Amino acid sequence: MIQFITELKDKVLNGERITFEEAQKLIHIPIAERETIEHLIESAHELTEKISGNDADLCSLINAKSGDCTEDCGFCAQSSHSQTGIDTYELVDEATILAGGKAAEERGVDRFCVVTATGTLTDEQFEQVLSGFRMLREKTNLKLEASVGNLSKERLLLLKEQGVTRINHNLETSPNYYPQIVTTHTFQDRFDTIQNVRDCGMEVCSGGIIGMGESKEDRIQLAFELAKLDVEVMPINVLDPRPGTALEKAEPLDPMEAIKTIAVFRFILPKTCLKLGGGREVNLGPYQRLAARAGANGLIVGGYLTTPGGSIEEDRRMMEEAGYNIPKIPEATNN
Repeated sequence: MIQFITELKDKVLNGERITFEEAQKLIHIPIAERETIEHLIESAHELTEKISGNDADLCSLINAKSGDCTEDCGFCAQSSHSQTGIDTYELVDEATILAGGKAAEERGVDRFCVVTATGTLTDEQFEQVLSGFRMLREKTNLKLEASVGNLSKERLLLLKEQGVTRINHNLETSPNYYPQIVTTHTFQDRFDTIQNVRDCGMEVCSGGIIGMGESKEDRIQLAFELAKLDVEVMPINVLDPRPGTALEKAEPLDPMEAIKTIAVFRFILPKTCLKLGGGREVNLGPYQRLAARAGANGLIVGGYLTTPGGSIEEDRRMMEEAGYNIPKIPEATNN
């Protein structure tokens, strides 16, 4: 198997794509075979260095509209179909969005994403989001990202005018497993929105959640769907089951199984930034640095939508120790 991994690594380095069947062999390597897993991780690291590069992509979020979402995503604490007791609030004002962006920038984060819990924003809500991005564009040097539900090409172009360069719209899981997680919209609905993003000349940030009860084949199928779209960023979340959601009793994923999956994703998506997101602190803990070694060259930092995260300073140090270049902290904040 070690020779097989080396051959696949060389294949990818030569600009070829691995097949689904080859990815299946990788994803089914038993985590008890430590020498083989270590070789897989180091091979994924080499692919990252030589193809994706050593620059870490750090992104901070603001939950600009919390809860009462009409979609029934089984993992989501913000769904109105869940009983989680989270704080809910309507869309925050532009000043709050700007303050969140400035705080992230001062702590050495160069990308900022405005997120809303919604299927589709109303016209009034969308105008308010546009105004928030306008202020961020004028008063920060942040790279701007939006995760604001379903988007037409018209709305995407308006976001682009306000400096948004990247849209987050996760596929979450494979087409086959998707109906087990969400019933109020389809996998194809999500895929079509991402295609709109691509048609508008914007970067795509799209990934999913592992550990929701899906098969190993579902995990790699998600990566192959993202490869069709040639996404720039794949967020990788590891389910942190929230009480009151449909998946609250899901069995936790073994940390090494998650790390192996990340390494296989690197073989499937050699150019893509693989960004660790929600659940990494709970599920990976001290293994996060190993996940970075396995190909995760990005982080969502500073907390998530309804759960806290770790220290941005510690995350920056972790990525630096894993061999990545991290964004510099603006000089003004060092005084």
